[in-house]
Amino acid sequence: MVAACALAACGGGGTNQTSVPVIQCVLPTGTQVALAYPMPGATGVPDAPGQVVIGASPALPTNWQVVLAYGNLLVFESVVNPIAQGSVPTPYATPGFANPTYESSGLSGPLPPATTIAVLLNNESSTCNSYLQIGTFTTQ
Repeated sequence: MVAACALAACGGGGTNQTSVPVIQCVLPTGTQVALAYPMPGATGVPDAPGQVVIGASPALPTNWQVVLAYGNLLVFESVVNPIAQGSVPTPYATPGFANPTYESSGLSGPLPPATTIAVLLNNESSTCNSYLQIGTFTTQ
């Protein structure tokens, strides 16, 4: 009887899970973003595109980074940095808002073949843990 009470007091047999609150990453007020390269919904994207390019208006601060999601993986890539429109690989999508600043995030390596990749944004300066999805593409 004493052993059963001791076991119950320790939570024996149960699970002790801590709930982590979901904190959505939020863009700066008035900022619009769109995936430019690879184009949203593109298929047959090379397995090593080298970079992901977004269009933003106004430009995102450099504490924002691209996160690639596929399967059960999240791959945190580099922070975004402004590039000239002429430096965006082709083909690319033109954002549906005026005067975008193009920003690039270099990729750390090749991507898995024949895989749909979700492109998300993370604010490294916040405690957000639910990343903002801006598009998907599928590798060849």
